[in-house]
Amino acid sequence: MKKLRGMIVAVILVLLCGCGTGSSAGTDTVSMYDLAQKMEAAESSLPEMLYASSADGNAKEQFTHISDMEYDKVDSYFVSYSKEGKADEITVIAVKDPADVSEAKESLVRHRQSRIKLLNQYEPKEVKRMEDGLIFTKGQYAVLLICDHPDAVRKAFEDAV
Repeated sequence: MKKLRGMIVAVILVLLCGCGTGSSAGTDTVSMYDLAQKMEAAESSLPEMLYASSADGNAKEQFTHISDMEYDKVDSYFVSYSKEGKADEITVIAVKDPADVSEAKESLVRHRQSRIKLLNQYEPKEVKRMEDGLIFTKGQYAVLLICDHPDAVRKAFEDAV
């Protein structure tokens, strides 16, 4: 009877050890959709926003519009951006390996510079808002916030992750 119990416990332990989140490098990212919802809810002045994420069928192609880093380094991402052509944008990139988060951050810096050049051509009054945008990292996440209340959105992000 003791041997049987021991074997059952051993099997249960093996099964439990085999379960996991499936994320690589020991990382554990949150749902990008849920994160986007929480972050957008923290900023009441956002215009109507469009949304793209790593869950979309053309995620790799869409990612090239916000970052020039290799997509195979990305665990997940989302971008919410103004439908009206305003500067407003919330972008979060979760990398597979936390050592790549600086690269993700720098790619968001370049993305913002690219948007500044574009906005200079057709919406120059939005350029200042873009320049004042907040870019930061936390753990495996690189974040870009272009909105009226970035501190509130950052708090919503930090509370969620």
